[in-house]
Amino acid sequence: KDLLRPDSGDPVEAVLMALEAAEKVFGAETNGKGYKVIKGCGVIQGDGINIDGLRKILEATMAAGYSAENVAFGMGGGLLQKVNRDTMSFATKLSTITLPDGTERIVMKAPKTDVNKTSLPGKLGVKLSEDGTTPMVYPSEKVSEEENLLQVVYDHGPVAGMEWDSFEQVRARVTDMWAKLPPAADAISGEMRQLIDKHHPHRQ
Repeated sequence: KDLLRPDSGDPVEAVLMALEAAEKVFGAETNGKGYKVIKGCGVIQGDGINIDGLRKILEATMAAGYSAENVAFGMGGGLLQKVNRDTMSFATKLSTITLPDGTERIVMKAPKTDVNKTSLPGKLGVKLSEDGTTPMVYPSEKVSEEENLLQVVYDHGPVAGMEWDSFEQVRARVTDMWAKLPPAADAISGEMRQLIDKHHPHRQ
């Protein structure tokens, strides 16, 4: 059986869109209760799932005429303490690709259904603002090695000779930096915004 797995946007809308797309491709039969069952295909939703969201998805699925058996669900950290990478809005994104011939290609993600999942393009560097309070993101060529707050710690394996900071060192650095940060700041440099505009997949 084939499965479609939506990943972004409103979970209810995403599941319904996937069901409609699957029906167009695979067709559907009507079961004994009058609901459509897609032939050889279903939808699994694992993004943003909790008990209330699950109920809304199933209600919308049946209201649209589809059987609940078309939809499966995945749920990870929410079954325990609901602490996951979304708690601090953490994500890891691909930003550049080096092809076998050495050619580099900039990559950028910008889902139309969720602007919060837009990623930054190209190789990145991070340095403090001129007043020393805010870490700012730049294209890597705009940041010297001495200024760059980013360090490579893993490259096809742990970097040889890399000395990890202790927990006490990390905590002291965070405490110091947190006290210096302004209440609000734009961490995206003008140079990075130009790169975003150039490589945005939906640019006009």
